[in-house]
Amino acid sequence: MSLNSVSILDGNMFVVSDRRGDIDATPTDTQGLFLDDTRFLSRWILTINGMRPNTLSVDEQAYFKVQFFEALTTGTVYVDSHLSVTRRRAVANGFKEEIEITNHDKEPIQLDIKLEAAADFADLFEVKDKLEKKGECYSKLTNGTLTLGYQREGFVRETRITPSPKGETRKDGLGFQVKLQPRSSWSVVIEVQALARLGEPEGTPGVSLSQKEVDEWVALSPRLVGSWEPLHQIYRRSLVDLAALRFRTGIVPGALPAAGLPWFMAVFGRDSLLTSFQAMPYAPELAASTLRALALFQGRVEDPFRDEEPGKILHEIRLGEMTAFEERPHSPYFGSADSTMLFLIVLEEYVRWTGDLAMARELEPQARAAIAWIDRYGDRDGDGYVEYERRNKETGLDNQCWKDSWDSIAFADGTLAPTPRATCELQGYIYDAKMRTARLARDV
Repeated sequence: MSLNSVSILDGNMFVVSDRRGDIDATPTDTQGLFLDDTRFLSRWILTINGMRPNTLSVDEQAYFKVQFFEALTTGTVYVDSHLSVTRRRAVANGFKEEIEITNHDKEPIQLDIKLEAAADFADLFEVKDKLEKKGECYSKLTNGTLTLGYQREGFVRETRITPSPKGETRKDGLGFQVKLQPRSSWSVVIEVQALARLGEPEGTPGVSLSQKEVDEWVALSPRLVGSWEPLHQIYRRSLVDLAALRFRTGIVPGALPAAGLPWFMAVFGRDSLLTSFQAMPYAPELAASTLRALALFQGRVEDPFRDEEPGKILHEIRLGEMTAFEERPHSPYFGSADSTMLFLIVLEEYVRWTGDLAMARELEPQARAAIAWIDRYGDRDGDGYVEYERRNKETGLDNQCWKDSWDSIAFADGTLAPTPRATCELQGYIYDAKMRTARLARDV
């Protein structure tokens, strides 16, 4: 993320803005309100009397809320404005934003306040690959609420913008005419909701992160005892940062870790498993949720489009438009050669740390299917090494190891290695996975 951007998130819903709090996305820019791989808001710009306030400071201590402190200046070298602006934003089924304007002068002032709003409903793959939309955008006004929408056949997404108090609602945003008396303040609260096709907010209505939940997460983690106070601060911040990666799927209990903003707030195989493994001493419940979610989507058939094979653990799941219309294979996509072994490693590590033998028994069928995949499909030529080569030649991943960019496996002269490829870490994972599952088979 750019140092000039500010991000807040709640699971796989996140808002990325500039340091004014404005959103001014381009087709290749990651600013916006995102949920389930779709950008629900691409423009959100505040002006007062035709001017954009200048930022004085930003309070971004919590990952789910932010405050922008601003002033309406005249462009001189001194900040001599009599108007201060505070924007308070918290993410929850979209986000809520309170804008408070204070007149510090001795005279009243007439304010023309505007919030420009637009939504391009870009799929994250469209943002990355600069692709054009194939459906139709629309907007409608209802009782002071602005609804921005997009439809492509049965795929419908909407953004609902509701201010309180109400002002002038237009198809390009909101407007307010305010006469602000001396040494007084005016404020408005705006709710921005991301909605699915049935008109209901995506996610659990009314549920958002809070400081109380974060404090409880930290309190349940192992307690650090030491004499150097900065270490305590580092430890707490690390736990809070780990908490920020959590999101709930709604299909298994608890939360699992995503891979990070802005592209990877989704169910992953490799990334979720490695994070769960490394966090085992502090938050073993992440591993439990990850294992159950991945077991639920374990490969069952041979499907070249998704690089799926029986027993294989997925690479990632996406929920956007291009996946819905099978223009991308991520529903889910299985182009990962190491997720299956990591699944077995994390399962044994979880049982070792927690003593939860019931989990091992619960996932025994999936563990045995994963072992069978290693021997039959992973080692496709029977030479004892697992190798990979994509079966989806159009949109599948060239590289299905942890270095999965297309040009990451090359010789010293820069020539790309031919496929199939058997990278070294895969073989280490196989040995570790088989040793660990042998212990589970023996002891459990």
